[in-house]
Amino acid sequence: MALTEQHAALAPLVRPTDRAYLAWAAVATAYAIAFLQRVSPQSVSLDFMADFSTDAAGVAMLASSYFWGYTLMQIPAGILVDRFGVKCVVLCSMAASSLGSAAFALAPNLLDVFVARLIIACGDALVFTSLLKLVALSFKDERFGMMSGISQVSGYVGGVLATTPLAAAVTGFGWRACFIFIACVGVANLAFASLVLKPEPVSNNPKTLKSVLVATRQSLARLANWGCAMTFASHFAVVTTLSGVWGIPMVAHFFNISPAAASTPLLTFMVGNAIGSIFLGHMADRAAAALDTALIRICLLRMLLIAMLLPPIAHALGFLYVTVVFSVLGLIAGGTVPLVLKCTKKLYTADLIGVGASVNTTAAGILAGVSQPIIGLAMVGASQLAGTGLESGAGSVGDAGYSALIGILLLMSLPGIAGPLLMRSQLIVRELH
Repeated sequence: MALTEQHAALAPLVRPTDRAYLAWAAVATAYAIAFLQRVSPQSVSLDFMADFSTDAAGVAMLASSYFWGYTLMQIPAGILVDRFGVKCVVLCSMAASSLGSAAFALAPNLLDVFVARLIIACGDALVFTSLLKLVALSFKDERFGMMSGISQVSGYVGGVLATTPLAAAVTGFGWRACFIFIACVGVANLAFASLVLKPEPVSNNPKTLKSVLVATRQSLARLANWGCAMTFASHFAVVTTLSGVWGIPMVAHFFNISPAAASTPLLTFMVGNAIGSIFLGHMADRAAAALDTALIRICLLRMLLIAMLLPPIAHALGFLYVTVVFSVLGLIAGGTVPLVLKCTKKLYTADLIGVGASVNTTAAGILAGVSQPIIGLAMVGASQLAGTGLESGAGSVGDAGYSALIGILLLMSLPGIAGPLLMRSQLIVRELH
C-alpha cells in the first residue's frame, strides 16, 4: 500500500482531537529523547574515557559539543518552524538526532565523537520549539498552559531515563549498544510522526523565509518582547545555577555529607519541577488576564526561598528544612515556564511563537553562560576574605562564598520583576482583542 493510501486509510479511523494528541505524543517523545541526549554524558563518562583513553577533558568536549550546537541553533529553530511548519522541521530534527546517535555509537575517534554530538544537538535544538508550536496550533488557548506544562514533563522523563536506567544499561550492554538502541527508537518515532503529524497546508502558509525574518526583526523592536526574554532568562539562569551547578556542593558543605547524600534535596527539586509544570500550567490558563502580576509574585516567592538557603539559616534548621525549601523551589521553577510561554504566545501570536521561544532560550543561555565565571570568582573571593577559603579544590568555598552565591542569585532575579512590568501594557492590549 502506498504511503498516501496509508494516510487515507488512517484519516477516517482517527478523530481530529485524537490525532492532535497522537501528534503531540510523537513530538513529546522526541523531546524526551533530546533531553536524554543532553544529560547522558554523566552516565557514560567512565566507559567513554576507557574506550578512547582520554580523561575528564574528553568528557568535557563531549558535553561542550552538544551545548554549542544546541545554543547556536536556537534562533534558526524558531525561524524554520514558523516558516516551514512543524512536520517538516520535526521530521528533519528526528532524522538528524537518530543519525547523530548512530554515528556517535560507531565513532572511532574523538573528532568523530565531536561531529556526531554536534549533529545530535543541531537536531535536538529544533524539538522543543516545534513542540511548543504544535501545542499552540492544535489546542485551544484555554488548554495551552496545561499542555505546555505537560510538554515540559516529557523532557524531565528523558532526564530521569538518562540517570539510573541508562547507567544500568551501559553497565550491562555497553555505551555503544545503548546509543544504537536510542537511534533505533528515534527512527521508530520518526516513522510514527510521519503518519500522525499533519503537513502544513500550502493555502494557509503564505509566509516566505524573508517575511519571517522581517517579522522577527519587527518583534525584536518591541519592548514587551524583550521583557518576556528578560523574565525567562532571569528564571532560567537562577534556577540552573542553583540546581545544576552549585546545589549539591552547597548542601554537602552545609552538613558535611557526601555528594550522593546531598543529592536528595535536588531530587525533590526535580520532582517538584514536574508537578509544578502541570499544576501551574493549569493555573496559567485560569490567570490569563493577570500573567504579569502572577510572574512578579512568583519571582518574589522564588527570591524569598533562595534567601531562606543562606548558610546561617540552613545550619540552624537542618537538612530536612533545606530539602523542603528545594522541593518548593522545584514547584515554583516548574510552574514559571508555562506562565512565560503563555506570555510568549500572547506577545508573538501562534504564527511567530517559535521565534519567541527561540529568543527567550537564547537570552537565557547567554545570561547563564556569562554569569558562571563571575559567580565562581565571587564565591572564592568571598571565602578567602572571610579566611575560610585558604585550601584548594571544592573546599575552597566556605559559608561566605555560598552567601555570595545567594546574593548574586537574588540580584539576577531582579529582571524577573522588571520583565513583566515591560510586558504589562502589551499583554493588556492582547487580552482586550
